[in-house]
Amino acid sequence: MINLFTAIDMPVTRSLCDITSIRCDINFGLPWPVDLLSKRIVEKSLRILGIVNLPWDPRLGAARVWLELSEQWKKAGQKIDKFCLSDAFPKPTRSRALSAWRQAVFPYRAARHVRRHAGKYDVIDCLIGTLPFSKKSLGFDGLLVGRSIGLYLAYDEFIRFSRRQWPDQPRGKFLGRLFYTFTSWLLRRHADRAVVHCDLLNVPNEEEKRSLEQCSTSAQVIVLPYGLNETERAGLAGAARSASERLARKEICFLGMWSVRKGSRDWPEIVRGILDSVPSARFAFLGTMTDEQTVLHDLRISSNETIRCLTSYGPEELPQLIARCALGLFPSYIEGFGLSVLEQLACGIPTIAYDVPGPRHILNTSAAGLLVPAGNAKAMTDRALEILRMNESDYSALSAKCRQTAEQLRWEEIAADTIREYTIALAQQNSGNRTRAAQTVSV
Repeated sequence: MINLFTAIDMPVTRSLCDITSIRCDINFGLPWPVDLLSKRIVEKSLRILGIVNLPWDPRLGAARVWLELSEQWKKAGQKIDKFCLSDAFPKPTRSRALSAWRQAVFPYRAARHVRRHAGKYDVIDCLIGTLPFSKKSLGFDGLLVGRSIGLYLAYDEFIRFSRRQWPDQPRGKFLGRLFYTFTSWLLRRHADRAVVHCDLLNVPNEEEKRSLEQCSTSAQVIVLPYGLNETERAGLAGAARSASERLARKEICFLGMWSVRKGSRDWPEIVRGILDSVPSARFAFLGTMTDEQTVLHDLRISSNETIRCLTSYGPEELPQLIARCALGLFPSYIEGFGLSVLEQLACGIPTIAYDVPGPRHILNTSAAGLLVPAGNAKAMTDRALEILRMNESDYSALSAKCRQTAEQLRWEEIAADTIREYTIALAQQNSGNRTRAAQTVSV
């Protein structure tokens, strides 16, 4: 599970106090329509600190969300700072045990950073679990936002499911299992505590919203998806090759880490099923974060003539890497959103995904035919073969529909929507604080 931290603290700005004091005077409610209040508040910049328990690297999906939002917020005049894993632990490590220990310790380093700089910020936007402390203990009276990039509750459930489904997974040595069991318990405890202390919870899909609303928290839960920025959309759309070239090449791509969660146990059946029917098909596994031999071993393929593997790539390289691909497959069991699905759609690549939260949010309204039941490798294979056998006209129409789907999710709009939600929540919070203070004085 990926975790992020943001620590922010500062007295509410004078302009926000003025707005909220007016709201307090009129039946403790809104003196203006919400749209008008939003417009007035959004004109004022916020001071936001993003705290991320990952390196500040766009190749990492969770960190990328903060990077994209930060860029858009800065363009809009917001003031953004960050505290990431590299700030907490400047010396990188390749040790899995040390990495796990750092994840467990990171919340305490983040809290220390917040306490030192609490007065500089209006908002803390942190991944659920990375700041499991009360605002009072942090010396912070701004807006504390817990963000989900894949809900920890769902990840825990998948781990239990995967161990039942594939019991032959390596479990490591006894001491290692003990250590990871403890760190996993600690991270889950951090997440449970953090949910209680947050003022606002920001999630990328409706299923996560429903899950969190069932928890014992008074925090409001908002749904804000992810997207692509203008440069990314243009680069991916511009690189796309013609339908005839793609259908002739028959290359199928997967973007993402090679892992059980992302479908590594399902890929052998998928690859075998496609090659049995279309022997000339090719496969590109990009951003696997593991070596090619591991992928080939898991696929049970000795020759790599039909397989293209790339451990990692920079965001600017992606358009050319997938430009000639005819089809994308995404057999992931758990996702917060699925930015890689969106990237392929923006390139006009029909992308079939398991019907799980995240991809469902992207595809359900305009491209539901690209969703198949989670875990059903045969259904994914059959749908892939249907698309590979399409004529150019039908494929071009489907490709255009995919691009239109991606066009609807823009970081520019999502960032603005996020600021509007935060500023209204901050004004409401400040209004409540003023009301309580006034009641205390009157008593």
